[in-house]
Amino acid sequence: MWKSILSAAVVMVAVMLCVELFRDTSSVFAQKHAGLPVSAGLVVHSAKSDDGGQLMIMVDPETRVMAVYHVDGNNGKVSLRSVRNLQWDLLIEEFNGGTPSPREIRTLLNQS
Repeated sequence: MWKSILSAAVVMVAVMLCVELFRDTSSVFAQKHAGLPVSAGLVVHSAKSDDGGQLMIMVDPETRVMAVYHVDGNNGKVSLRSVRNLQWDLLIEEFNGGTPSPREIRTLLNQS
């Protein structure tokens, strides 16, 4: 279990370092923090996977891209599972939802 936690921490630091290195910092260079680079906009969430490992979900709200990593619970191996640009997903008004749909609610509200 400690291997998984350590691996997850290493992945988070590595991703934050990569984000910081490839980000254009020319306009905010004076605001850079001392110590390890930190991306204030990167959202990281971890969850247990069915196989005893962990999933690390990272979302960059600025670029609207998410990445999913799997950390093996036995050996700590980290592997990238998925990367997706969320730009078009976030424009969909309804998908795989239940009733009433947003369109039905809007229609009911407009009748009032």
